[in-house]
Amino acid sequence: MAWPGTRLSLGTLFNANACRKPGGTPFGRYGSAVHWGLSVSLGGELADPNAVASVAAAAENAGWDGVFVWDHLWHRDGAPFADPFVTLSAIALATSLVRIGPLVTPLPRRRPAVVAQQASSVDRLSGGRLTLGLGLGHDRYGEYSDVGDDLGDDAKARANRLDDGLEFLLPALAGEPVPAAGNRRTTVACTQRPRCPIWVAGSAGKSAGPRRAARHGLEGVAIVGGGEWLPEHAETVRAESSAHGLDQLEVVLVGGTHDDPGELAAAGATWLIPELLPGTTIAEATAIASAGPPD
Repeated sequence: MAWPGTRLSLGTLFNANACRKPGGTPFGRYGSAVHWGLSVSLGGELADPNAVASVAAAAENAGWDGVFVWDHLWHRDGAPFADPFVTLSAIALATSLVRIGPLVTPLPRRRPAVVAQQASSVDRLSGGRLTLGLGLGHDRYGEYSDVGDDLGDDAKARANRLDDGLEFLLPALAGEPVPAAGNRRTTVACTQRPRCPIWVAGSAGKSAGPRRAARHGLEGVAIVGGGEWLPEHAETVRAESSAHGLDQLEVVLVGGTHDDPGELAAAGATWLIPELLPGTTIAEATAIASAGPPD
């Protein structure tokens, strides 16, 4: 996802003496209270799915728990992006342990039936490692308006289309009949049962994400930001989630910096996911991935 922030650097975000050692058991293999992921923009040098797959393999070897990708047509500098699901397929073939997925796919500008087909295929290709991140998207870079979609300036209409898309996706990803498609089975079921987990995008201090997760029975809320994450950010999401009956919800903090991961985990965060922003080179991305996550 394209959000304001500072590009990751080895000097500012990663302490080489605090990195985890490679190897271990699958997903959550370090027994940590929080999982660490990388979210990779797909422009510039990282528009090459093979290059991103190599970065993902380095991340897996260094102990990251997940590798995720942005879903954009282009970024504010006009540079076009690679396709996220093609890239995720390359990552799936280059790795065997890390959780993978888009962070996040703007469902209102995509056809839900196609997203269901892509998602279930990647989940099967990866052996059941897909987490599907979904959100409203935005039109700050013309990704709606410049391609003739009039939803760009109507957040309410995008929200309604996101809800409609989720109603389609939930049975489709489970391989069940889809009421919105005349009770047709539209999609081969995911490897994961009843389907792959879904994280919905939200904003810090706002309840829309937890409310949508509760309404549709989703597994997580991904809050995206560019500054320093504080315990109250996770506490707010956790409190909103509990108020809507979601005590087991994943609380995902994407982007920004994580100066005290232990405090964030104690406040309820379950995933911390720094971003590799546009302009990151293959060499830089590989170095960051290879350094591993902080303890």
